[in-house]
Amino acid sequence: PFMAGDWISANGVEGTVEKISLRSTSIRTFPQALVYVPNSLLSNTPITNYTKRAKRRIEFNLGVTYTTTPEQMQNCVNSIRNFLTDHDGLYNEDMTVTFDSFGASSLNIFVICYTKTTDYIEFLRLKEEINFALLNIMSEYGVSAAFPSTSVYFETPLTTRPTSMIAKE
Repeated sequence: PFMAGDWISANGVEGTVEKISLRSTSIRTFPQALVYVPNSLLSNTPITNYTKRAKRRIEFNLGVTYTTTPEQMQNCVNSIRNFLTDHDGLYNEDMTVTFDSFGASSLNIFVICYTKTTDYIEFLRLKEEINFALLNIMSEYGVSAAFPSTSVYFETPLTTRPTSMIAKE
């Protein structure tokens, strides 16, 4: 199910297979530790081989502020959908871009798409390109990214004193 050079995950160990010998398999983890796993253990555990996948999934929620109008939201969602659909580095099938939910601090746009590349570095570059495009789309429609916030409401109004009543030191 794997060979030297493959990125696998098995029995809590994830990394790149360096060597397969008669008794054990050596896996270089991402923090660069070398782990030797007995083949008897590997033969009795599920193994995920990430190298064998045909595409990579990008999935995220994009939270925008509650000051976003319905028209801005519709334009933003449609533009994101069109950008991703027209992108040469992405598959069009199984793509989702939708105004998903009303969050605690944001209106959430849910995005799922799949890349044509399986190379990790190319995948990261593609994600960065998409993120910059989303920033530009949001800017074009005057939509701002949201961040967690808390509103405080007082049962009785706060009273303020004129500045002339504050003691000067």
